[in-house]
Amino acid sequence: MTDTAANRVATALRHRGRAVDAFNEAQARYEIAVLDHVTARVVEAYPEATHLTFDHSAHDRTVEPHALWTTHPNGTEEPVLDVHRDADTTTLDLEELADDLSDVLAGLHSAAWSAVRPTPRPDRRWTLDLPPADRIARIARLVRAHHPHAQLLTVDFTGGICRVLNVTRVDATETRGVATEPVRASDEHSLWPEDVERRITGLVRQIHALPHLRARHLARVGGPDEHTALLLFPQTHTHGK
Repeated sequence: MTDTAANRVATALRHRGRAVDAFNEAQARYEIAVLDHVTARVVEAYPEATHLTFDHSAHDRTVEPHALWTTHPNGTEEPVLDVHRDADTTTLDLEELADDLSDVLAGLHSAAWSAVRPTPRPDRRWTLDLPPADRIARIARLVRAHHPHAQLLTVDFTGGICRVLNVTRVDATETRGVATEPVRASDEHSLWPEDVERRITGLVRQIHALPHLRARHLARVGGPDEHTALLLFPQTHTHGK
């Protein structure tokens, strides 16, 4: 192969890679946008709803909603809508809801799966946690429950997944606040329980998929081949300062 031909092949492969990346990014954006649209419709009808349970067919990848739930401050759950029992009385379009969820959860690697977890019940249904209106505030609360003075996370998106590498805290005893040595995640030292990790990384993936949130909350670090970013938290204010 001549140098010219080799260069053409390399250029074509580079353009193809960029096209694939652009397609995947657009697909993830669509999946999270539909997830937010579903959430908005659900919350409009049932403001107290926090999650929904559903069956997912491995054969045809369709979703059948089962129930909407609310979570009380003490952690207990209560159904607010039983799909089969209340289908004739609800104002929610359950058929449209099922179609939208079937659409965005059809792919095994859909970004919408970041909001889904297995249900710890004998029926083995899936649970979709409705994304909060303010994802970054929810992440900050989850993180600060374990690292009270956390100000940012370092996250990595290598391989299309999200991992939290470390937490940077600020010493609140200092008048101007001083960043301390980051607390790093390792096999021997978890930053928080596994369920908290799943919830945090799921929300970070959703922020990464939406350009307006990504631009506001994620600061990319490293070169063009690096997939590391800083997730900045809202500032906290200390009384008396």
